[in-house]
Amino acid sequence: MFDFERATDYIRSLELPGSALSEEIQKDALAGDVPIIRPETASFLLFLISLKKPLSILEVGTAVGYSAIRMSEVMPAGATITTIEKYPPRIEEAKRNFARAPRGCDITLLEGDAADILKTLDKPYDLIFMDAAKGQYIHFLDDVLRLMKPGSILISDNVLQGGDIIESH
Repeated sequence: MFDFERATDYIRSLELPGSALSEEIQKDALAGDVPIIRPETASFLLFLISLKKPLSILEVGTAVGYSAIRMSEVMPAGATITTIEKYPPRIEEAKRNFARAPRGCDITLLEGDAADILKTLDKPYDLIFMDAAKGQYIHFLDDVLRLMKPGSILISDNVLQGGDIIESH
């Protein structure tokens, strides 16, 4: 039997502390019920970025920019993040947050529906983080796979639904 709590504890042990800015964004997002990545997801994602050192990152689903800023805090020099968001109030908040981030100039926010925007992208990415509407992942998959190259990493957030899928058997 899979011990979800033990796995979660291990992943959290990999945690890299965030900046004062990312901590502030996290606090505000949680207070405003804005969905952001869970601490164990952030730990795992940042660990992989620290290990893999991707120079080009694509994020599908920006929200207020929390995960993009966290990724920018550990990505190597010269790396860039392209992130996609369609909800106007969150786009504006993400822009404000990126303007305050030390590596905000390395983050490009594309505004619109990911299903449409993904079709227009043509350069491959070293790491792709899907963190949008989970029901849409299947519709993004063909384009996401097209944007990967050998050695790329694809991370999809919340696909295990907090362990509920494992426990449903």
